[in-house]
Parts: sequence; structure tokens; C-alpha cells
Amino acid sequence: MRTLFFVFTATAALCLVSCQDGKKVPKMTGLAGGLQDSTIVRLWPNEIDSLLKTDPNVPFIDVRSELEFRTSHIYRALNCDYNAPDFATRIQKLGLETPVILYDDGSFRSLQAAETMHQLGFKRVYEMSGGIYSWAREGKTLVSGASKIDSSTILK
Repeated sequence: MRTLFFVFTATAALCLVSCQDGKKVPKMTGLAGGLQDSTIVRLWPNEIDSLLKTDPNVPFIDVRSELEFRTSHIYRALNCDYNAPDFATRIQKLGLETPVILYDDGSFRSLQAAETMHQLGFKRVYEMSGGIYSWAREGKTLVSGASKIDSSTILK
């Protein structure tokens, strides 16, 4: 039994070491822990509710394509497509001190966008875990069509 435990522990440690690709990834944490030493903070929708109670003006940034955004998005979200060639230029228009909440459909692009923003020098980036699907699963409102807020004017 002790041998089996040792083999399992060693295998798990080896997987953790081998999965590292040498890049330094910023520490990510939830709302409750260690915000002072984190630039990218992963939050679930219910944690975002708490954040918005303290700062209701933190903008939601949808990093999906414009077509995906028009299909459904969070009310008052801005659209800034992460895959667009001018993403870095456009997102910097917000200002590096501006906290933002990023989301996509699942978390893949929003995590990439968060890393890019971290490298650009943004001070506080919140990434919504599970993306727009987790938002919808929690029964939160989504809207469709063009936004009343013109993202192209704000972020260009």
C-alpha cells in the first residue's frame, strides 16, 4: 500500500513538472484569496456579483468574435475580439489601471487575453471561469443583437 502511494505521488509530481513549458504564468486566485499579489484573478459568476457590489463600474470585456458577441453577450459588455490582429492596441485604450472582467464562451480565449493584458502591464484583470456558459447556467441575463454601447468607438 505504501509503495502504491509513493508511485502515485511520484507520478503526480512528475506530471506537474513535465506539464510546465518553461513560461512563467502569473498566479491566479479566487476573489477571497491573495488579491494583493495577483494580476489575473479567476472568478465564478457568483464571485463577480460580490466584485460588482464593491465596484459596479468594472467593465465586462467579451473577447469573442463580433458574430459570437451579437448572438449573446452580457448586458453592457464591450466586444474586443482576442483573435483580431489589433487586440493589444485596442484593449490598451481602456488604460492599464482600469480593472476589467474578461469572458468568452468557455475560458480558453479569455485566459489567453488575460495573459496578454498581464504582459501589457494591466494591473487588475478578472477572468470569468467557465465563460458565458457559466454565466447562463447561474441563470444570469444575456442579451442578443448589437450592444447599445459602441465598443468600436471606445476601444479603437
